[in-house]
Amino acid sequence: MKNALIILLFLFSNQSFSQIKILYKDSPPKIDGDISDWKSAFYFFKQTSTSVKSSNTLRYNFGFDEEHLFGVFKVSDKHLTDLAKDKSGSPRITFNDAIEFYIDTQNNSQKLMEDDDFQLIIDLMGNLTVFRGGDKYLIKVEEYKVPKDTVTNHFVMDYATKYEGTINNNADLDSGYVIEFQIAWAALGIRSKPNESFKIDVCLNDADEFLDIRPLTEDAIIPNYFFQSINGGSDFGFPNKWTNATLVGEASAWKKAKILIGHWLWIIAISALIVSTWLIVSYLRKEKEIITIKEKIFQVVGVKENLDAFQAKCREFILENLEKDILPSNLAENLNVSLRQLQRQFKEETDATPTDFIRKIKLEEAAKLLVEGKQTIAEIAYSIGFSDPAYFSRIFKKHFNKTPTNFQENAQKA
Repeated sequence: MKNALIILLFLFSNQSFSQIKILYKDSPPKIDGDISDWKSAFYFFKQTSTSVKSSNTLRYNFGFDEEHLFGVFKVSDKHLTDLAKDKSGSPRITFNDAIEFYIDTQNNSQKLMEDDDFQLIIDLMGNLTVFRGGDKYLIKVEEYKVPKDTVTNHFVMDYATKYEGTINNNADLDSGYVIEFQIAWAALGIRSKPNESFKIDVCLNDADEFLDIRPLTEDAIIPNYFFQSINGGSDFGFPNKWTNATLVGEASAWKKAKILIGHWLWIIAISALIVSTWLIVSYLRKEKEIITIKEKIFQVVGVKENLDAFQAKCREFILENLEKDILPSNLAENLNVSLRQLQRQFKEETDATPTDFIRKIKLEEAAKLLVEGKQTIAEIAYSIGFSDPAYFSRIFKKHFNKTPTNFQENAQKA
């Protein structure tokens, strides 16, 4: 009875999982080494080694969203130890108090790690080393049971660590440490979706007494040091022994709505940017075209708009009634003066008749239209109040010394 109870306690405290459920997280955890934002129940593992001063316990959990895989490990450890003086990127940080995380991203590896499998080692001090499986050279070397090579410098992830206690001090008892991370699915080559499956493994590395390991060989036995995976094994790195993991759940309706709104906001913002850019470019192009047209008109016609107030009012009335056959009497009536007074004022100021002025303004507008080149000569004639295009052409040639056709050709070459 006593033996049976001991076995049950052992099995209960040192669980071996055939599957780990990785739950969707509507609110991603802040990667800061604080486990308070992890609300779901933790998985539990207890170290069973007698070769260390005190056995560690591990509480761990995983989560995911559309962009990241999250993980957290809380280790209870009474003896915090940092043996490896060569830090990030070094395989020797495995001898520190550390967590090793393995993942078979495509769920397709058998006995050996392949090039889509990763091993991450994060120690309590925040040092990271990343391995990738499938090293083509080491696969051919029989003594390398786990052919892999470091890729730390090319692997992007966010992680944080916190510890409570003193490092390498055997005179006190420590509390332990927390490791928290997030890895972009893109870095792993995984498309996250509900029920997506892959294999993972977690190993607890525990060193309980400081010594200088730098002069030690790879095969040297380090006292008070032990490593063990969550399945109880001490020989790992083989995907066929890793635990199945499945993504469970999806975004809540509220988060989906926020994501959808966010997508639409991006679409609206990008559309607004495109439209505004198009409007600005069109405006600038139009302004440039107007400036170019004015420059051409000045070059070809020699028009200078330096009229006095009296002439400006006359010009304004003519332009407002451009398509009509305007008579000097119409101009006098608009200015509220007599025809004789209008004729006298034009004679004094311009040494021309009102009829000449009306014709000059109309022909200058015709010249602008010819430079723009959007209408035929006949259409231009009608638009400025001439009922006979042939008569318009004769008057135009008399004023500019060029026919409308020749004027337009010269203006387009200018």
